[in-house]
Amino acid sequence: MNSLREAADRVRHSRGRGGLLRALSGVLCISLAFAAQAAPLLLWEVSGGAAPMWLFGSVHVCRADCFPLPAAVESKFRRAEVLAVEVDATRADIAGALGDVSGGGAGLREQLGNADWRRLVKQLSAMGMPEDSVDALSPAMANVFVAVAAASRAGLSPLHGIDLHFINRAQHDGKALVELETVERQMQALAAGSEREQIESLRASLKAADDGSLRASLDELVGAWRRGDANGLAEALRKAQAADPSSRAMFEELFDRRNREMTDAIAKLAREGRPAFVVIGSGHLAGREAIPALLARRGFRVRQLSSSD
Repeated sequence: MNSLREAADRVRHSRGRGGLLRALSGVLCISLAFAAQAAPLLLWEVSGGAAPMWLFGSVHVCRADCFPLPAAVESKFRRAEVLAVEVDATRADIAGALGDVSGGGAGLREQLGNADWRRLVKQLSAMGMPEDSVDALSPAMANVFVAVAAASRAGLSPLHGIDLHFINRAQHDGKALVELETVERQMQALAAGSEREQIESLRASLKAADDGSLRASLDELVGAWRRGDANGLAEALRKAQAADPSSRAMFEELFDRRNREMTDAIAKLAREGRPAFVVIGSGHLAGREAIPALLARRGFRVRQLSSSD
């Protein structure tokens, strides 16, 4: 503000055409500098369908200080008639829809061995889960719970998740709510890979939880989301996969294949003629095989927005 005021003073006190032009040039430079400071957002405008559409990246767990969201994000949500999410986490039947979380074979105690078993119990102790219940979990679900426990210790909560925020807003505002997939499909993706790979991935998660790298990875993802840094998100996901080679099948199913499936659902929604605001986990919006790139290959015009849009 001081810089703009000083430039205005130069305009008032300039003498002659040359002085006026120099002063106006100074104002223009300052205005361009302010415009350059517009922050990127994990928000994409999708055109080429029957109605406007916007994609916004979510983090499913966050902190209270993740809000308020940028004004550009909120304004696009207000323009939408439809909210689309991966799944509606507020559904009354969501617990049943999670399906069977048990392993169905040998218990985790036997599969992990005593040392890793004790590490798992320690990681999940804060969740109040009895050891017998932990033993009955599938490796994939145990891996999810380890991540949830690490997020909780980092101060991250699903109660502050971005998708939950918009689901509650849509219900309050009377917007239509569309699910792009099912809980069962998500569970199938999380359980991809052989049983041996799932156990090795759980061991890698336990090690990462113990040495603090899992929390650091979560903080890195949330930080990239705050900055609107799609490349940073893609790099964080790449490092997470590199740290756990046994999770390769799971990552391919969880991201690559589901990206293609959700792109199908989003393209169908774009043809229906109602302005839509789509909230998806940020990891699905970063990289060459991410949903914005896949939509662009289908002929949609996709543009990442900034705080000035």
